[in-house]
Amino acid sequence: IPGRLYEFIPARVINNSTNKQFNLITLNKGRHHGIEPEMAVISPQGVVGVIFTVSGNYSTVIPLINRDLRLSAKIRRNGYFGSLSWPGSDYREAILEEIPFHVEILQGDTIVTSGYSAIFPEDIMVGTVRELEALEGNFYTITLEISVDYKSLSHVNVIHNLLREEQLELERITGND
Repeated sequence: IPGRLYEFIPARVINNSTNKQFNLITLNKGRHHGIEPEMAVISPQGVVGVIFTVSGNYSTVIPLINRDLRLSAKIRRNGYFGSLSWPGSDYREAILEEIPFHVEILQGDTIVTSGYSAIFPEDIMVGTVRELEALEGNFYTITLEISVDYKSLSHVNVIHNLLREEQLELERITGND
C-alpha cells in the first residue's frame, strides 16, 4: 500500500526481568501473529526493545535495559545523534555517547530514536537528559532517564516495517550496512 510504512501488532507482556545484566521480556504473540526477529517494540511511553526470538505464539524481546542492545538515538531539539546503551545498573537510566562537545545539550532535553535503522521509526521517545559529562576525547557521556518504566510494563506494540527488506537489500548492495 503506497504511503503505509508500518504495521502495529499489539501484545501483552507475560514475563519480564529488570534486575539482570541481560534482561528479557516475553510477549504473548509470535510468528502466527506476524512477529519476526528484529522488529521494534514500543509502549505508549516509548522504546521498549527489539524482538529477539519467536515461536508460534510467543516472542522474546531484548529490552533497552539489556547490555547487548545498542540504539541510534538523537536529541530531538537539534537532531544530533549518537549511540545509546544501558550500563547494566539502574533500570531507569541509559547512556548516550558520541555527541560532540560543541553541541548544546540541556538537562531535560528529549532523546528520541534517530530513524537510522530499518527497525525503529524516527522520533520514538527514549528518555530525557539527566546529566552530562565531558570525559575523554571530544564527546559527551550523557545519562538519561528512560521514559519506559519496565517494572509496570504490561501492553506493547510490535512494529513491522513494511519496507525493511527493501532498505536492507539496497544498503547491502551499496555497502552502507
